[in-house]
Amino acid sequence: MRIEELGEFGLIGALSRLLPSGEGVVKGIGDDAAVVGGGKRGRYLLIAADSIAEGVHFRSRVSGRRVGRKALAVNLSDIAAMGGVPLWAVVSLGLPAGRSVEYCREIYRGLAELSGEYSLSVVGGDTFRSPGGAMISVTVVGEVEKSRCVLRSGARPGDVICVTGTLGGPPREKHLNFTPRLREARLLGEFGPPTAMIDISDGLFADLAHICRASGVGAVIGEDSLPVPGPVRRRGTAAVLRTAGRGEEFELLACLPPLSAEVLCRELPAELTTPLTPIGRIVADPSRLELIDRRGAPRPFPDTGYRHFGVGPTQGIE
Repeated sequence: MRIEELGEFGLIGALSRLLPSGEGVVKGIGDDAAVVGGGKRGRYLLIAADSIAEGVHFRSRVSGRRVGRKALAVNLSDIAAMGGVPLWAVVSLGLPAGRSVEYCREIYRGLAELSGEYSLSVVGGDTFRSPGGAMISVTVVGEVEKSRCVLRSGARPGDVICVTGTLGGPPREKHLNFTPRLREARLLGEFGPPTAMIDISDGLFADLAHICRASGVGAVIGEDSLPVPGPVRRRGTAAVLRTAGRGEEFELLACLPPLSAEVLCRELPAELTTPLTPIGRIVADPSRLELIDRRGAPRPFPDTGYRHFGVGPTQGIE
């Protein structure tokens, strides 16, 4: 069987079964970050690792500074999805022959600028020759209070499904310039924490399905509730679903008890000017992944979102 037939998550499942799970592992493969013991008293350590590659996640014409920023930002978004705070990072940089030293400096300037915003230290890594375009792999270590650690697997029937920010905007800009929702995640944790959370990297419908699968629940959301820009909504249902379903939005998708959702939808914009929009509810039946359209009719979640290895819908770089 080829990896195109198995798909990303099938491949992850097949590989993870080959690996032992050692002592101190609270949550291993299958969430936004691994959760392990060994941190400060009352806290877990978080470990997130992600990679970006030229031709897949960014084009060759994109400046090194923006590439470096994105390489770190995607990992910070994973730490946010766990409710945590980033501490340290290591960076591995692969470059083809002929790339300028100044391009490398620009990558690290982008890394340094974003790490400075969150008091994160880059403490090491590796460089190697790439046979193709540039590749950057970043691993971030963070921490989270045990009482605030959020997994994908805790959603409960009756929870309100909420989304930070807005889904949409120019994809050529957003996938490079998004803000990791670390501060928003910490504020969500003060009032809950959420029962489950994920960052929207594969697309709203795909990532909500990840939560439902991990939690053994279903979800019903409303088309009219999706936080997309007005011009997108005026173009009709197809545009709304395409925008909401695409990947690399990096907003937070959080499941909250009803009272917490009510408070946070009021407090988050007041504290951080970031909107928090309720879009639906978690239901008990795991076979229900429904979107209620503008006419009030239920329909299955659209089969949209990012797929690695060309299985199902894919989205290339913009």
